[in-house]
Amino acid sequence: MPRQREEDIDWYVQMSDRLERRERRRKWIALGICVSLPLVLMGGFLLYIVGDKYHVWDKLKDAVHSQRVEAPEPIKEAPVGPVSVESFHKGDIKFAQLDSQDLVTSITHYFRELLPEGASVFTVVRDTDEHGTVLIYRLRNVGTGETYEVPDVEARKVGDGWALTEEGWKKVRDDLQVKMRVRLAMPTL
Repeated sequence: MPRQREEDIDWYVQMSDRLERRERRRKWIALGICVSLPLVLMGGFLLYIVGDKYHVWDKLKDAVHSQRVEAPEPIKEAPVGPVSVESFHKGDIKFAQLDSQDLVTSITHYFRELLPEGASVFTVVRDTDEHGTVLIYRLRNVGTGETYEVPDVEARKVGDGWALTEEGWKKVRDDLQVKMRVRLAMPTL
């Protein structure tokens, strides 16, 4: 047999051996995966069942939550105390009556401030140094003598005194409209 042919045969034999060994390794790897995967899954399932039975998962959750640092609650400022106010407006408070198309009519309703019944001052409950709510704002209709009480009217500090805010006057107007059953414009002070 020629030498070249012997070398070719040797090469072929060596290559066949390598391929057979590689094929055997692949089979063992595939067999290992096929056997170990169900074992791992079954072990995980058993671990879950045992952990659930003995409440291991709840204990772990509690341990994790107890290690968390809770943010402290924000410090609330102490409420500002109430203040006594003798008057918000001196003189007449005029509310012009409106017609059905919100046009001003010739009818004007005049009111005067009255202190709350049994009190010598208005009480403003402050939420800040500059802002608060009048507990009861009381008015008397000059023409009819009827008195009207409006609770929780917004007020603010102006200079040394206190005055009703625009929202406060809107609340007074809306309350008077309901009680008098007429439409009113914002007051002229």
